[in-house]
Amino acid sequence: MKLQGIKSEYTPKGKLKKVTINAASKSEFVEDLLDVIAVEATKNDSTKPFDEVVERLDKKHGIKR
Repeated sequence: MKLQGIKSEYTPKGKLKKVTINAASKSEFVEDLLDVIAVEATKNDSTKPFDEVVERLDKKHGIKR
């Protein structure tokens, strides 16, 4: 199967050797795939509430809201 922005490389025996994803591709499929990869890579990272982050940045940069 051919997909824009994705290149597959196979061994002489026909087994999948390497998949290259062109991150600059205009393909919506590639964009969605990269989003899923990013989510999976960070799913176990610690998180903070958005309001807490904004408050810390405002304090750091002297911004009053």
